Amino acid sequence: MTHSPSDFSQQLNEQLETLPGGLLVWFVFWLEILTFALFFLGFAWVGRSETAMFQAGQALLHPAQGTLNTLILLTGSWMAARAVCLSRLKRTFRPWLIGTGLSGLIFIAIKLWEYQQVYAHGISLSTNMFWFFYLFLTLLHNAHVALGVGLMFYLAWKFRTGPLLAEQQTSLEATAVYWHLVDIIWVLLFPLVYFSH
Repeated sequence: MTHSPSDFSQQLNEQLETLPGGLLVWFVFWLEILTFALFFLGFAWVGRSETAMFQAGQALLHPAQGTLNTLILLTGSWMAARAVCLSRLKRTFRPWLIGTGLSGLIFIAIKLWEYQQVYAHGISLSTNMFWFFYLFLTLLHNAHVALGVGLMFYLAWKFRTGPLLAEQQTSLEATAVYWHLVDIIWVLLFPLVYFSH
């Protein structure tokens, strides 16, 4: 049995339409990954020539806090995935969105505590290249977490009644994809800034 190019094109279009959250969300997803990857490469590049500076900076960090934050974000991702699965089954999913949002708030609170410890040592973005990269990357990531928290709470409020319509399901899935993006970035960022030198 042979398939015409139009059959292949139709099949490809159907697959693209079924991407969780839609094609635009995945475009943004990969654009964000690429953007952070460029900063990660910059961090690694500068770190190779400034090993002592980066080791001294990492010595002031608390890997236990980073590990705890990793577990918190992974738990939040599990809850976001659970919300999507339950919404597809037309079952109660809002508590899982709220749980995801709360996990993000806990993550941010731990990072703020860590920043307070860093600033207590008189450290800022201009201290040296390690602290510039560390603070810039983690603050940028925290901004993404904060947006994800806001989206989770907003959707939990917006979808408080009845099963979701198709476009609402797409919004929920897009938000879950975004949350997983935030998680992936942290899983890559955490070992880079805490352990790489």
